Amino acid sequence: MRVFVLGGTGFVGRHVVHAFLGQGHEVATSVRPGSDASALAGLEVERVLCDLTVPESLRAAFAGRDLVVHTAGVLSLWERHAPVLYRVNVLGTRNVVEACLATGVGRLIYTGSVGIYSGTSEPVPVDEEGAPTTERFHSFHVTSMCLAEAEVFKGVARGLDAVLLHPGLCLGEGDRSMHSSWALVGLAYARLPFAPPGGASLVDVRDVARAHVLAAEKAPRGGNYLLGGANLTNRAFVDLLREELGIRVPPLPVSRAGMRALGCLGEWVARARGADDGTYISLNEAIGRSMSLYWFIDDRKAQRELGHGHSPIRPALRRQLAWLEERGLLPQSGFGLREFLARFFPSPGQLDRMAPP
Repeated sequence: MRVFVLGGTGFVGRHVVHAFLGQGHEVATSVRPGSDASALAGLEVERVLCDLTVPESLRAAFAGRDLVVHTAGVLSLWERHAPVLYRVNVLGTRNVVEACLATGVGRLIYTGSVGIYSGTSEPVPVDEEGAPTTERFHSFHVTSMCLAEAEVFKGVARGLDAVLLHPGLCLGEGDRSMHSSWALVGLAYARLPFAPPGGASLVDVRDVARAHVLAAEKAPRGGNYLLGGANLTNRAFVDLLREELGIRVPPLPVSRAGMRALGCLGEWVARARGADDGTYISLNEAIGRSMSLYWFIDDRKAQRELGHGHSPIRPALRRQLAWLEERGLLPQSGFGLREFLARFFPSPGQLDRMAPP
């Protein structure tokens, strides 16, 4: 099978590339001018210049492909990035759908966000029916992913063979954008764990990658699946991190209101420094709200229909910590105040380098 992976240099995308190569498929992936493709080093992967926002580049890249896997996009919890989120996540996905239809791609696998379905104030696992409450819609990022998913379903209505996957919070090596690593790095530097209410479904990124191969082989047209792992409260996750990082200080409980207050403080500091946006996850009101919700997943449908499995989460966490340490992103010892502030309260110059495409 000829597979094209959009976002193959990203966290999930690079593992998807490995998973399809491991099954003997011919794999190509997108690269943008100036992007870091080091994650593809040593792999027999065709690299194709294309961009979600340039429709003609997508049509050229998709021609003759049996499968397109769309793992690309922008993550930002800063409201000033709403136009970018809409342009890349929503209009970019529309361009992908149109290009698939125009070139006759055999199947599209779209990798979305579990935030469309989960994110509640109570610890209740949510399935593909979605939570009945709306707490998760506090940032435009979740809204943009909803609108992007709608573009895929509109394509299905027009005859596109598409499958939608929504993984939980992925752990493992290769998280260059700090989607999940920011919490690990922050705790490693601060050495002061705090545990707000809420929690997440933590899933090994390798399990998520394998699920993409399974979806290509088994899922029906229009199939929609949540991909979970271990549903852990923030307290349980912090305790796990403390064990792996050797931190003896017990977690400090923080209320939901307290977490929002910390987020507001972080946002105020960022604005005072003239650095009030950025895709890099830093402390603001939206992240304070997100951290206090439960992003628990009931993924029995994916287990039943695809054979999605749950690997133990501790080995994935250890691989992630080892990967961060190899790249000098974890402190050797002690409290790193300067590094902590740079990580969570970045300067304007840092945010320029972190800005989305």
